[in-house]
Amino acid sequence: MRPFLAALLLLPAVGSAQSIALTVTGATNSVSGSGGTVTSTLALNGTACAYQVGVAWTGTSLTTACTPLYFWLTTTSCGTAPSTTNIPADVTVQTIQVGDLTAGTSSGTFTFPFNSLPGFVSLPDGGGFSCGSVNDFTNFLCAGVTTAATGGMCNGATATAPPVNMRYDNIPPIPPIVGITPLDTKLGVNISPGDPNDTLLYYTAQYALAFPDGDAGTYFNSGCGQISTTNSKCTISNLVDGTDYYVVGYSVDEASNVSVASAPMPGTPVLTYGFYANYLNDGGQPGGCGSAAGGAPSALAFTTALLLFAVARRRG
Repeated sequence: MRPFLAALLLLPAVGSAQSIALTVTGATNSVSGSGGTVTSTLALNGTACAYQVGVAWTGTSLTTACTPLYFWLTTTSCGTAPSTTNIPADVTVQTIQVGDLTAGTSSGTFTFPFNSLPGFVSLPDGGGFSCGSVNDFTNFLCAGVTTAATGGMCNGATATAPPVNMRYDNIPPIPPIVGITPLDTKLGVNISPGDPNDTLLYYTAQYALAFPDGDAGTYFNSGCGQISTTNSKCTISNLVDGTDYYVVGYSVDEASNVSVASAPMPGTPVLTYGFYANYLNDGGQPGGCGSAAGGAPSALAFTTALLLFAVARRRG
């Protein structure tokens, strides 16, 4: 799994002193909206059904709590506590008891299996699906606690958490579009998304020899590693000029799903050496002799003559 660590501050209503902060291992943060709303997402695919999601929490001013501090998973909006009426039912993954909170407990860690998301359900009519099946949905990790008001009544402020997105995505992304630029013993590769709506982490590329019958040989890693989606260019090196190759690209999404290969793009490295190439294109001959018909001198002979002339003038 990708080694990212993201913290999401879960703030109560304005004017309340209570607060909760969560850190979800493997989650990534993003900012959206004009107000800069921060959301946190943990996206996993069907290979992570037994993955233990790690959560760390800290609380501020929770010693007046009159309900347990609940952490739960839901398919709908979080509310202030786990719902007893939602279908599928909310799943409570951790509970901090009132006595522990009033005694000063203000932090802790816990884990829960990713396949406990309520989105994985078996419905009475035979519907639903299990972890590992092809699907894409988002559930939410929530947290909430109520503190006591004056007079001992349990009707004080409630500290709740904005939802942490728990995304199950077991659908591969669309393969990318690959463009090729021939270079000297190299191929420049430019990759663009096949579907601009896919949330991608990076691209990868491979290359193979192109046979005369149109088939491809064994594909090898391009050496480009993980190609950024914001600067999606790379160069495949150590190729042979004049030899035909195929290049394919792959998209990797935020849940680590890998697309099928893109359509193979042909490319042929070409020898490029500036002025001399232009001279040959204009009919000049390579080497130190003139043309086959005994015509114009070669570029090398011409350049040598210029150098000798320059030296002779300096000595004169």
